[in-house]
Amino acid sequence: MGRLSPLLFAATLLVAACADQGTTASIPDGGAPSVQHATYQITIANMAFSPLNLEVPPGAAVTVVNEDSMDHSVTSEAAIGKYTPGGVGDVSFDTGPFMGEKSFAIPADAPDGAVVHYYCSVHRSAMTTPTGTITINASLAGGGGN
Repeated sequence: MGRLSPLLFAATLLVAACADQGTTASIPDGGAPSVQHATYQITIANMAFSPLNLEVPPGAAVTVVNEDSMDHSVTSEAAIGKYTPGGVGDVSFDTGPFMGEKSFAIPADAPDGAVVHYYCSVHRSAMTTPTGTITINASLAGGGGN
């Protein structure tokens, strides 16, 4: 019981490497370092989105962390201030109401420069910051996360 199986050891290393995304991790045997993928996150706290504009590359995974003690969502809309689900340039997303953490993916073919507005489908304009944006920036494809 005191020894880890090779598979469990490899899984432990993988989890440890993934837990510190956005940095360079070194390989224990002295091999070459590997660069981890950037992280993209929206935080909801005190009825407000942060950051208000998140830039992501096409294909990015976006994690939303709800720090409030009530349900929120991050729902894309076609027109700012309409508070109805929609999208821009075939980019749409909706976490649905949740507490804790949820993730969604930006399509890999999302058009560079597209600006997708989002809102909370639960609280709509009652949020301190009623809307935010996700801007597609293809130059971040190399890993320049927020």
